[in-house]
Formats: sequence, C-alpha cells, structure tokens
Amino acid sequence: MRIDEVAGAPLRMSQPWQWGALVATSAVLVVILKAIQAPAALLLGPMAVGVAFGLKGATIRPAPVVFGGAQALVGCMIAMSATPGFYVGVVAHLPVYLGLAVSTLAITSAFGWVMSVRGWLPGTTAIWGLAPGASTAMVLMSEAFGGDRRLVAMIQYLRVLLVALVAMVLAQMTGAAPGHPQTDWLAHGDLGAVALTLAFAAAAGWVGKVSRIPAGIFLVPMLVGSALQATGVLQLQLPVLVTALAYAVVGWSIGLGFTRAAVIYSARMLPRILAVLALLLASCGLLAIGVSTITGVDLLSAYLATSPGGTDTILIIATSTPVDLPFILGGQLVRFLMVLAVGPILARALTARLASPAEVALPVPESIIAEPSPEARTHRRSS
Repeated sequence: MRIDEVAGAPLRMSQPWQWGALVATSAVLVVILKAIQAPAALLLGPMAVGVAFGLKGATIRPAPVVFGGAQALVGCMIAMSATPGFYVGVVAHLPVYLGLAVSTLAITSAFGWVMSVRGWLPGTTAIWGLAPGASTAMVLMSEAFGGDRRLVAMIQYLRVLLVALVAMVLAQMTGAAPGHPQTDWLAHGDLGAVALTLAFAAAAGWVGKVSRIPAGIFLVPMLVGSALQATGVLQLQLPVLVTALAYAVVGWSIGLGFTRAAVIYSARMLPRILAVLALLLASCGLLAIGVSTITGVDLLSAYLATSPGGTDTILIIATSTPVDLPFILGGQLVRFLMVLAVGPILARALTARLASPAEVALPVPESIIAEPSPEARTHRRSS
C-alpha cells in the first residue's frame, strides 16, 4: 500500500478556506501565547498551527517568493538589533565562537557516525540529517551519497522544532520571559525609513538568491543590514504587522512540512530519531553551560548560541527574548560560515567510509548552492 493511501485524503477545504483557517487559528494562538508570556509567540504560534494543519492534510504552502521575502524581512529585523560595537564584540569573542563551531560539528558528526555504523537509519541518512546548518544542501547531498532524503528532511524539521520548544521552556524556567508589553499592531514608524528598509530587503534578498549562497536570501540582508545599521548608514524600520507576517510565514513553512505522509513514512524510525535528537540537544546544553561559565553570559543566551537548529529560527526567538542578542548572533554567524566551509566536506568524508564506491562517485547536485531555504525546497517537493 502506498504512503499517500495510508496517510488519507487531503483536508476537505478549498485552498482559500485553508488559508483563512490557518491565519485565524494562528492569530488566536499567538494571543494565547502572549497571554502566558511565551517567547517568540509570533513564530511559535504559526509554527504549531502549521504542524496541526500539515498533519491534518492541508495542501497549502507559502509560495517560494513569499517565503523568500519573509526570510529577507526577518534578516532585516535581526539586523535592526546591531549596535555600533557589534563587530568589535564578534572579534573579542572569536576564540569562543570558533570553539563552539568546532564542538558542534564534532558532536553532530559523532552522533551521525554512530547511528550510521549501527544501522539505526538507512545508509548515510543520519550523517546528513544531523549535520548542522545549510539544511537544503544536506538534504540534496544525502540522496547523492546513499541517504534517504525524506528522512533527512524530517530530521532537520524535528531538530528545528525541538530547539524552538526547548528555548521556550528554558526561557520560562530561567525567568527570561517577562510579561509582553502592549503591542501596538498599527504602529508603522517613519514611513520614509520603512520604505528604504523594504527596498533594501528586496534588493539584498535578490542578491542573496542570485549569489547562490546557501540561505543567502536571509543571510545577505542580515549581514549587510547589520553593517549598515551599526555604522549609522541606514536606520532599518519595519511596521509591527509586517514583522508579524514575516515571522508567521517562516513558522507556517516549517510547520506545514510535517505532512502525514512524511510522519507515517518515518514513524518506525521516529523513536530512534527523537532519542538521538534529545541526546544531541542535551550535549549542546552541556556545552552551553560551559560557555556560560567561561564568558559570563546568561544560560539562555549560551544555549541559543550553541543550539544546532535553524539559524533564522534561533535568531527570531532571540530577538523576542531578553537575551544577549549580539553574542547569539555572533555565535550563530561564525558557526554558519564554518558549516558552509567544512560541513559538506566533513559529511562526505564520513560518508565515504560507509558508502559503496559507486555511491561516493555520484556527483553532488549543483542546485544545493542555489536554494534559499530548507523549507522552500521541501515544500515544493511535498506540494
């Protein structure tokens, strides 16, 4: 029997009605999360509703251009937090950041290697599924090197979701989630600055896309925007409703990836996947305790700097939580760049020790460096 037969029929609603229900339900959950002082409510609410709709059989997905625009806006939103001393702080903490990046790569590679050697997942799936950052590249490369791309995508989704949930719980436990101030949803700021910010987001996002940098549509607006913001060349501003919509699109893109077919396909191996992800997050948590002890930053900031989840998701949580955002941004940025440079090489080296010569000889799809995000690629496959 085929997976689509087991998964059942799609949600029996037209797509406009599905979108209406998704938006309305997300809005209600955001209000509830804000009422209970949950951090990153604008992201986690839509993400949770997206998971529910995805499992229910929803057939809607944010269009690639919409998701790309949301990522560019999120990059600008994060860049708005850059202070004049941001890059000075990155240089000052560079040894710590490099140590974090190396440690995270070592931990994820070790877990992936053990799972592959023991045969807990087919082929080299575990190596690619646990590799941090550049998720789209890892999903596509896994297929060329004997892994199961569907399982790799599911592992990547689960890791992002678990990291977000742990961050929310940790924020509550450490008291880093104070009551939310009253939100003025109609506030728009200086219209001239908003127009410049939107124009910059569109231009920088386009440059990130055509530059073929993994996650460039998010990374370029964030990096260039933070430099312009920190030097005072450009003052970035975005209306509250625009940022809320951008966060919601990112949350929906992640959540809607949890389709019934994907969950059913991975159900037999799901306990092993969850167990390893729990151990991975626990290991990164111990690393965060060490970082907090050495640097003096609070535990939640250290955890967000070390977490191997999606960089955009981590930084969205950080911007809506009273933490050391420059420290987190610097740590995630240095690790992201190291993963881009070393991650695929390391994963291929481990894969070469497991895969047959025929599998190792397969070419790596050139499109891995042209994708804006893991969610956009996975949603196009699942829709």
